[in-house]
Amino acid sequence: MKKINSSLLMLVVFFVTSCSNISVEKEITISTLLNEIVDREQIAEFPTNNYKSLQASSYNRESVSSDKPGWFADSDGIGFIRTEENNGKKEWVIMEDDGPGVITKIWAVCFYYGFNNKTGPNINIYLDGEITPTISTNFFKLIKGLDFVKAPLADESARAGNLYFPIPYAKSCKITMDNKASYNIINYRKYPTGTKVKTFSMEAFKQTSELQKKVAHVLDTRPEPKGEKTTIVRTLEKGDQIAMSLDRGLAIKQLEIKLDKTEDMAQALRSVALKATFDGEQTVWVPVGDFFNNVGKVRAYDMWERSVKANGTMVCRWVMPFEKEAQLYLENMGDLSVKAKLTVTTDEYKWTENSMHFYATWQMDDPVPTFPLFDYNFLEAQGKGVIVGDEWSVLNPIEGWWGEGDEKIYIDNDIEKNFPSHFGTGTEDYYGWAGGVVPTPTDEFAKPFLGNIIVGEQKSKGYNVCTRTRVLDAIPFNKQIQFDIESSCGKRSKSHFLQYAQTTFWYGIPGVKHNREPLPEFASAKLPSIEDLEKEIEKAKGSQYIVEGALEAELLPIIEKSDKVKENFSEIPMWGEISSGSMKNIWFEQPGDFAELKITEQFEKSKISICAAVGPNSGSFDVYVNGIKKITQDFYTHHEGITNPYLDLGDCEPLNNAFIVRFEYKGNHLKSRSTKNKHALGLDFFLIDNNFMNRN
Repeated sequence: MKKINSSLLMLVVFFVTSCSNISVEKEITISTLLNEIVDREQIAEFPTNNYKSLQASSYNRESVSSDKPGWFADSDGIGFIRTEENNGKKEWVIMEDDGPGVITKIWAVCFYYGFNNKTGPNINIYLDGEITPTISTNFFKLIKGLDFVKAPLADESARAGNLYFPIPYAKSCKITMDNKASYNIINYRKYPTGTKVKTFSMEAFKQTSELQKKVAHVLDTRPEPKGEKTTIVRTLEKGDQIAMSLDRGLAIKQLEIKLDKTEDMAQALRSVALKATFDGEQTVWVPVGDFFNNVGKVRAYDMWERSVKANGTMVCRWVMPFEKEAQLYLENMGDLSVKAKLTVTTDEYKWTENSMHFYATWQMDDPVPTFPLFDYNFLEAQGKGVIVGDEWSVLNPIEGWWGEGDEKIYIDNDIEKNFPSHFGTGTEDYYGWAGGVVPTPTDEFAKPFLGNIIVGEQKSKGYNVCTRTRVLDAIPFNKQIQFDIESSCGKRSKSHFLQYAQTTFWYGIPGVKHNREPLPEFASAKLPSIEDLEKEIEKAKGSQYIVEGALEAELLPIIEKSDKVKENFSEIPMWGEISSGSMKNIWFEQPGDFAELKITEQFEKSKISICAAVGPNSGSFDVYVNGIKKITQDFYTHHEGITNPYLDLGDCEPLNNAFIVRFEYKGNHLKSRSTKNKHALGLDFFLIDNNFMNRN
């Protein structure tokens, strides 16, 4: 075992002593939270204070429900709660909460409505109802570590900054900007009423200065764990494995893996899988490279929970406790031999009713077209557990941006409410950096909790790997969790493909269930390349995007309309493809204007759905079927696109063997743009769902 110098040993003892007192310390303070950041064992215990992990962000408020248009609305840097006047000045409220709680992370871009303004607005943080902000400073300086909080607890990444210093509050918290809201994400804990929390103050902050230095030192140096080391080295042919068994109440404090002496290291990183079984339940099944953010190549980096050394040794520091027994495996599923070394450090661990097993679940799919948009699922789990990190690998076949999508994380009752507790502003934002330009390898970075580990060499063309570790911003769930990120990129086309692979790191109380099964067929297959995706793109070129079963709206005649309603009056802009390459193009001028389309040969009750255009020149309409009003829908969005999901008109009864669908213009959104005083209705297709095809 590597020797620890005396000062480092004293630090380890300090934190063990300090953190052991957290369980008996009733009040949550800056000190207890700072200690929690570096307590590796505490995160493996389900939190007894039953906090909720919540998020505020500047996501586009056109997203209101997964079954309504706007669910994939972009322009996520403009959302806020409200404006108000404080101390004689107008401010934009971007987060508020009735306590007790604690701000655990703040992210923001570090350019303000264009690259020419890198000064940005001020941020004001009001605590416990005070009319004077406890913190009032330049937003960008605060999150970049250039104000009173220093790195690594506040630090700059690529065109953005991240504040990890905890800001607790007993009664309430309100955060504002002194100018119009721009891109921001704020993570916070909401504790149950009655939880004792000592509110942040600058005096309390100064009193923890020595503790801050020690926490920063531990985050930066990552001391070696104490315990017993066991090492196995073996050359693995196809189907061979290293197996290590642990048969008493312990915890794995660190594991190290090194692959060597193989003809194709990139392939070995995918084809050698790490597997783990704790107390009879397999909880880890991940290719080694994906587990350690090395997909397509070996890339050295250093983060709090995972690192890759310059010599290729991969290190994991997540504590993995078990009650009775554990088995670890490295299995080679590839055709080429590879030398593998597995080193595990274990130490005694007292298993409790709140102890959790460590999970690492991996998925991979066939190449995915970038249109239509959809929510890509990272994980669904039922039971009790805590999300502590994730990794996303994207093979991008072109020079250009690949990750517009927002994270959407549903916790417990969120699934029934059909809206997530965490709704983000973009993939790069979720991983702690910012877009604005097409990324290059100069945007690679590794901070304690955030990493843009690999960027495609030619303006993101190639493999791109982002990762995130959660500590104070970890996400507990008591019943269930659904973790999605939108599959969305700058090129929306059914003939453009991306290749995804994804790993989620989490803990679970024994008995938790999830939706991620091992995928040996993907791990053992040839590692996908740019050339492979180019072949998929070439095959898809020239083929038309057609939705199966769609009744194309452009084929339906308008049977009745108002005089001022015009068909094909102007082009309706579209980002992305439309079914069969065309749509019904209708323009309205005055409220009350209408147009009716007739769907014939309909003989029974049917569920009708509509795919329509949304955009800055679209209007708002009442939709009727055979004289019965079904919905009112505003089709305005800041960016043009289509309704995804489709509009659901529900069950409809035919009249005289037909459906007459009437669109009646109600007016337009205040921000919408007219074309010669007219607003658009673009209809792509109808879906008619009934039992006709199943009837004998």
